[in-house]
Amino acid sequence: MHLNKIGMILADTYRTKCYLRALIKNKLSVNYALILLNSKNTIIAGQKKITSKNEIVKLLKEAKINFEVINNTNINDNKVIERIKKRSEKVFIFSGYGGAILKEKILNIEKNFLHVHGGYLPDYKGSTTNYYSLINENKLGASAIFLTKDIDSGPILLRKKFAAPKNRKLIDYKYDSEIRSRVLISCLKTYISLKKWKFEKKNNLGGETFFIIHPVLKHLAILSNRKIT
Repeated sequence: MHLNKIGMILADTYRTKCYLRALIKNKLSVNYALILLNSKNTIIAGQKKITSKNEIVKLLKEAKINFEVINNTNINDNKVIERIKKRSEKVFIFSGYGGAILKEKILNIEKNFLHVHGGYLPDYKGSTTNYYSLINENKLGASAIFLTKDIDSGPILLRKKFAAPKNRKLIDYKYDSEIRSRVLISCLKTYISLKKWKFEKKNNLGGETFFIIHPVLKHLAILSNRKIT
């Protein structure tokens, strides 16, 4: 199924590769992708190691997705915004580098940016939220939203909770991306079925906003297999 009204904005991360593999597995294809290329010899948030764009390009070709590459990692840069603004697609799946926040200028170009947050909304907003939900509930979560200027507060398209994995040391670079991929695919399949975007919860207010978890708490979340009280 080719989704001609949907595009993607992609960083060179494991999450992006998970998204593309999931699209291929489910025989889905979007209309266009823009790769934000990290050409500097530094690791950016969301990257475990420095790689080339070759693997992403290979996956895009396998998925039959037209793509462009821009030598820029900043989603809010004017050159990136102009590329996206000129496109015909109305919705862009956003898979950027870790910690990237879309600012007002790009949010005002009459496009919707579909982001899958690593946490069950509205309960867990902010950063590293799945470690907090492991501590509180022994579960992980992922939520598909359209981004707004308020962090993780856009309307919720779809959200799911998942059982904690056996090997919690792999959450950051494996399970988090994989459960986000599952939510993304479910969201797209619902869109295909209904021929429109369905909102599970438009009012995404309240909840708690978390900040990067302290290493000691993260260690406890990884070691624990039950709720910590």
